[in-house]
Amino acid sequence: MINLSQYQQIFDIDNTAERCKKVNDSMEQLWKSKLDQLAAQLLGQDYRIATYGQTLVTTYHDALNPKYAEQKKDSSIGRKYFAQIVRKVGNKEVNLLTLEFNGIEKRLYVTIDLSFYQVHELIKSDRLNAMLDELGPKIGTFTRTGSFTRNEIERTVLGQALIEMIKPRIRPWIYIGMMLPLEGEFEVSSIIDYLKQTWEQTAAFRQYSLEYSEQSAKAAHIMDLLASVEEPFTATLFGRSYQIQYGVTGNEKSGEREQEFSLKRDGQTIVQGCLLYREYEVRTGSSRPMLAVDVEGHNHTYTNVEALLGEGLKEWRLFKSFRTTNQDNEELKQEAMELLIQHDFEVEHNGYRIGTYNNSARRFEEDVREIKGKLVCAALLFAHVAGRGKFKFFETDATNDASIVNGDHIDDYSKEIIEYNCTFNFPVIYEATQNSSLTFVKDLIRDLHLNLTALDDKHFVILSGISGTGKTQLAKLYANAVYGLPYEADNPYLSIIPVRPDWTDGTALFGYYSSFENRYIMTEFLRIILHAHEEREKPHFIVLDEMNLARVEYYLSDYLSGVESHKEVPLHNRNDLDGIPSKINIPPNVYLIGTINVDETTHSISDKVLDRAFVMTLSDVDLETFWSRMDEGIRTGLQSEFTYLKRLHGLLSPYHLHFGYRTMSEMMKKLSSHLVLDAEYQTSRTAMLDQVISEKVLPKLKGDDRIAELLKDLKDLFAEHLGQESISCSHIIRMEKELLRYGATQF
Repeated sequence: MINLSQYQQIFDIDNTAERCKKVNDSMEQLWKSKLDQLAAQLLGQDYRIATYGQTLVTTYHDALNPKYAEQKKDSSIGRKYFAQIVRKVGNKEVNLLTLEFNGIEKRLYVTIDLSFYQVHELIKSDRLNAMLDELGPKIGTFTRTGSFTRNEIERTVLGQALIEMIKPRIRPWIYIGMMLPLEGEFEVSSIIDYLKQTWEQTAAFRQYSLEYSEQSAKAAHIMDLLASVEEPFTATLFGRSYQIQYGVTGNEKSGEREQEFSLKRDGQTIVQGCLLYREYEVRTGSSRPMLAVDVEGHNHTYTNVEALLGEGLKEWRLFKSFRTTNQDNEELKQEAMELLIQHDFEVEHNGYRIGTYNNSARRFEEDVREIKGKLVCAALLFAHVAGRGKFKFFETDATNDASIVNGDHIDDYSKEIIEYNCTFNFPVIYEATQNSSLTFVKDLIRDLHLNLTALDDKHFVILSGISGTGKTQLAKLYANAVYGLPYEADNPYLSIIPVRPDWTDGTALFGYYSSFENRYIMTEFLRIILHAHEEREKPHFIVLDEMNLARVEYYLSDYLSGVESHKEVPLHNRNDLDGIPSKINIPPNVYLIGTINVDETTHSISDKVLDRAFVMTLSDVDLETFWSRMDEGIRTGLQSEFTYLKRLHGLLSPYHLHFGYRTMSEMMKKLSSHLVLDAEYQTSRTAMLDQVISEKVLPKLKGDDRIAELLKDLKDLFAEHLGQESISCSHIIRMEKELLRYGATQF
């Protein structure tokens, strides 16, 4: 006999350490054992029992550790317990049955869970309602609303409820099973009976989940084969030899892995793109495993990998279509097919062949390097035909030269036809920012989000900090996350405008009528404001980059006044101008972000401006996180140099003379490029480290008597590792002499 009310009392214990220990002591051994016995009866083998136990034990020890005690003080960990029967399919585990005691909701759950994408596939194939109708009356359906909370949804409206979640990009897990109040006494056998009943009644969903997972695992294997290819590939396009260089495939984030590539000729990068390996697609809610090839932010190949699955040999034949709004798409398709033929592709009925996949052997019949090369080259040719991103190859007459390898595309995923859906749901935005390689902590993203959205009609944030801390990158990352776009993608609702030192009044932003040219001089800023009026439901982001290169209160005063007073900004007084109103107000869907550096080349910002903005300072540089996201090859080869530069960074930080991510990244890339030179052309690693420090770090070093101790520490550091005769050490010795003589010094 177990007392569920006593379980609830344990969950209600305030002290985290005590709560976690009692939950683990009273539930882990019992329910892990019972689930194991049940699984042995139901499955025999090929299963594992997963529980909450390890989390409870870890949290218990952390809560007793002074280092983490304060952090764990208000934790909700330990307010529930669960045990699950899981089976591994591919490299992922499928949850077959869960027993959960939930102290937050005061409920006991016995459920099977499915991902949003799995259930969405059932909706699209019109199978969900029929499967739900077969469930008994005690079986309910729930969606996850938080780590500890669920929302019960009537079966009859579950499908429609999930469809309505697609546009705002809400992707909850769906639970099917029984729910009981967490109170009263129960025989253990009664709980086991609930588990058995749920197991029997959800058999169709469990079988579907396993089949879905097995299919996904097979598709993931195909994409793993392609992603594993990292060595450069040589291709001949339009008679010229090019090299395609692949980056390291990133870790999976939100069902997607990304692998960048560059098209190079004679060491010069011509164009960049990436391969996207998608288990599912967050933006559309699609559950199909897709492979996409992007060129300059535009999908030119987008194909369902499941088309290769089945029995025996499957030809990989793709079909290309163009869907632009300002060109003849049939002509573009015909031109694309002709180019593929010229480059030795097998083309038939507007489709082209990439290769053959052997399902029995789980490999391609051709060299996988050739397969991947074809995919990328085809996408490059399609980008050339479409002209998106203003990318064009230099065409020559020699088009049948050498080893061409190209690939294709099934559905054009071009920017012209994307519906840009936006959301200010912070969890969705934050998840999107974490899919980037940029280094920004949750607190910073949250602060920017609140600063931009807290006020209904005024959205103005100033990002301040040393150069290279990612101020402009942060602005772009956030704006793209609002629209569910990756950082690298073009966002038509984002405009980054560099500020010029000669901006002295509002015409720099709002334009003016030129009597000399007899026309209105349009600016990018005004174009965004006009467009924001046309699409009032969409947020429009404007970034004024290095905004204090000119006096902000001079050129921004009209904007600030318009926002503050809700009055129109006058533009002109003529009656013969079409498309340019005489006055314009600032709509509430305009979000302004300014970036500033503080040095001798910039102006201070007046209180008038500061009072109307949230000012965020990006001075902290998280080099450890930055380093963890660098390519593994760089991390392996340059660990000692990074450790030394981090030590140097630590000396400079207290004086606010430290360097940012950009400087560190550029130094690492130079050091890495040096190591790939032939040995006869290399200098010593110490000499090269000395060189990059003197070129990238020391030029910004300056100050008065307050940096005397810093100069001494730097001299000792450089002399110890780089040598007293090093360039960096000699600069510091010179600066010490200048400081002693003049009371101030600079590099």
